[in-house]
Amino acid sequence: MKTLTNLFLSREFLKFLAAGGTAAAAQWLSRFAFSQFVDFAWAVALAYFVGLTTAFVLNKRFVFGASDRTLTQEMTYFALVNAVSFPIVWVVSIAFGEHLLPQVMSKPLAEAIGNGIGIIAPVGLSFVLHKFFTFRKMAP
Repeated sequence: MKTLTNLFLSREFLKFLAAGGTAAAAQWLSRFAFSQFVDFAWAVALAYFVGLTTAFVLNKRFVFGASDRTLTQEMTYFALVNAVSFPIVWVVSIAFGEHLLPQVMSKPLAEAIGNGIGIIAPVGLSFVLHKFFTFRKMAP
């Protein structure tokens, strides 16, 4: 348990949160732009790719650095980890944005908040998978 606590109280996790927060902001804001052209569910999906691209660049550069994988492998594993996270983001966003929150607030506000909750939902899982899978470093 102490190891898990240390993992989430590390400088690396704080940098991951900063990079992820920036990527989440790009994802969240781009959803509004996409919503001008497609319905909410599709806008959430399209915005996910904006966040995915932003997150990869920031995590590679500022959080995890060099790994034992090639850039192509890192990109592939990053996409696979995010393929695991995407259903969480999408389901939580739709559940809150289209079903739960519209009962107590306007639909646009419900969608904005619901999507924000969805984006945040898999953060712990994503950190662990990217640290030990995507950007893995072999022991010396």
